[in-house]
Amino acid sequence: MDTETTGFVPRVHKVMEFASMQVQGGKVVDTYEELFAVADIPPNVQTLTHIRPADLADKPAFLEKKDAILEHIGTDTLIVGQNIQFDLGMLKGEGLDLTDRPWVDTSMLASLVFPELASYSLGYLSEALDLNHEPKHRALGDVQATLELLAACWERLQELTPEFDEVARIIAGKSTPGYKMLFEALPKAGKKKKKPRWLALPKEEISVAAQTSITLPTPSPGEVQLVEESLDPLLLEQLIASCIQDKTVVHWIAVKNLESTLARVRFADKDVRILYPPFLLPDKDAAKKFAEQETYTADEATLALKLVWYEPDVQSDFPLHGGEEAVWNGKIASTATSESYTKQFKKLPTVILLDHRQLLEFLAEPEHAAHGALTKDAHIVITDASMLEDTATKAYGWRASMDDLRAAAQGNPLFTKVMDVLQLWVEKTRQFQDMRYIVPNDLGSSETKGLREQMGILQKEVAIPAQALRQLEALEKILDPENLRNRIVWIEQHQNGSQYLHSVPERIGNFLAEHLYGKFPTSLLIPPGSATTLKAILPAGTKTALARPMFEQKPLVIDIPEQGNIDSYFTHPPEGKTILLIPSKGAISDLYVKYADTLEKADVTMICQGMSGGQGRMQAEFTVSKSPALWLLTPWSFEGLQLPALSVDHLVIKTLPFDHPSHAILSKRAAQYRDPFEEYVLARLEHRVFRILRTYARFRHDAGDVIILDDRLRSKEYGKRVRAYLQTLSSSDAPEPAGAAPKKKTKKKKDQLSLF
Repeated sequence: MDTETTGFVPRVHKVMEFASMQVQGGKVVDTYEELFAVADIPPNVQTLTHIRPADLADKPAFLEKKDAILEHIGTDTLIVGQNIQFDLGMLKGEGLDLTDRPWVDTSMLASLVFPELASYSLGYLSEALDLNHEPKHRALGDVQATLELLAACWERLQELTPEFDEVARIIAGKSTPGYKMLFEALPKAGKKKKKPRWLALPKEEISVAAQTSITLPTPSPGEVQLVEESLDPLLLEQLIASCIQDKTVVHWIAVKNLESTLARVRFADKDVRILYPPFLLPDKDAAKKFAEQETYTADEATLALKLVWYEPDVQSDFPLHGGEEAVWNGKIASTATSESYTKQFKKLPTVILLDHRQLLEFLAEPEHAAHGALTKDAHIVITDASMLEDTATKAYGWRASMDDLRAAAQGNPLFTKVMDVLQLWVEKTRQFQDMRYIVPNDLGSSETKGLREQMGILQKEVAIPAQALRQLEALEKILDPENLRNRIVWIEQHQNGSQYLHSVPERIGNFLAEHLYGKFPTSLLIPPGSATTLKAILPAGTKTALARPMFEQKPLVIDIPEQGNIDSYFTHPPEGKTILLIPSKGAISDLYVKYADTLEKADVTMICQGMSGGQGRMQAEFTVSKSPALWLLTPWSFEGLQLPALSVDHLVIKTLPFDHPSHAILSKRAAQYRDPFEEYVLARLEHRVFRILRTYARFRHDAGDVIILDDRLRSKEYGKRVRAYLQTLSSSDAPEPAGAAPKKKTKKKKDQLSLF
């Protein structure tokens, strides 16, 4: 079964369509489909589903058809749906509670048996598995595709050997009624001896270190070496190649995001040791204890099954999906003292690759296992140092996830009771706000004191998983009024309902000076021309030396048209594949509503963040799409993309990607500067622009261009500064912007930025 709804929040948004198919003995014996009258359909939902208000004008209210829906569902059926818990929640909000019925989620089933796929959204699965999915984003079309997806999963489950089949039945038998019913109905495995090929995720080939390298001297003690980066996509490979050749010192190379980096470049373990952070590694003892649980929730059962089937050494060895992530974080992931983590520090080569946050966390922890291997003459190399403020904020911050703690509390009555009290406190404190700063009065109340007392009792009387214990300890620090000074503390609720409590330092530079610069020779790889704009991470008094650029800049073609118009890219889509960076999801939704129907009729691919599934699905669809294709996403999401080389022809930036003025941390930090805009806000903008252009350089076509449509580059005084910065990164021989009418060519000075 499936529903189409006006939004995502039960009781707030409404079910406007329901469809179901009942299957008995392998045959569809009943099909049902109904539209319902609703007061309002948001424009983006109308565009996505093609359900218009006129279509619902004479339709019944949902409750009028409640009995009919129950009749078509039946009384002894197994309910199957894609992300079915969402549909069950929306139906419950309409007065039809099916949550006590046995159910199975095909999205989770697909993640069990199709580990090779990039996404488990129904749209992507329909393309990858050639499912009948018409019409898309309509309830009956989704039901048909879901039924075929169930069949595809069923076929793979029948490929299991007796050993794997038996494990699945044991775990399902401890789980919810739906998964128990499903595996009981599955035909017993035959005498197959070979495990299915799909149970082994293909290992990425280890690349050979770059043939060319660069010279990176070790800085003098007490001095921070600033090294200007370039747009060259091979920068990291060449840097590592250089460090491999230099055996005189151990190089600790820290990247912004280790997972993203490893998706682009790999090196043989004998040359480079990859230090995975604890949360990406399973704790063997915790996994064993998890396997011994007497009962499992649905998410726990699928995760338990994957841990047995895939035997992961690291999280990327198997497909972690949906609610399994909270279970992993709350019950399975390693801590800084887990053997699976600490053993990585033994017999290290002379090059170590890790991420910023992990490095900074253990530098501040004297008892950490790293300190046995980290000598004072080690060379610390921080790539993407313009992100160091953000990653250090996380490293020196305290964070507690309500989802992770709830997952850890499953099966523990006292822990669950404390979580209920905490949830009440969170709701009362945040007062329906998505972001609410915590102030002294919040922590001085009798309710908060009582909560802290109950948390203390919990930790004394109950054996808590180490993964959850660390978050509880962070929570205790957050709720301690003594820790409010010089810190930014707040509650945050995301759009999907997940809630977090945070506490971070107001200033980050002093932590870096104490734990990093003052102890180890340090090199920071920074954007060109940014040596004087990194005050957040280089506090006053820091001794620095600017090294010569490591690489020759490979400039991009950057255009700033005099009359740039984002709409022209939709009315006259350029040839090739175009990524458009739009400042907000709301603006993306507006463009989707305005142009999706027209582009669909013209057979032009349009992929939109917030409307086209998660990042994995969008990347996969964009990669296989034919020309012309448009992909709309925010600048902040763009920096994390992983696309093949030579796969994008145009990058269009609608507006300069300034930080959001109400950002919980940055708005507070900006106030510390004499001129917040010039010294902090504008500096962060320049750093982000460089990172965006470098990201694009990794997968742009050789002739790929960049078009910036923000008129503030001309109309505002600060625009001159940004234009001058762009000129250092651009080539002079720029073609006309994609989609624009041809203009008469004019001679330009060799160093002139196109169309200035």
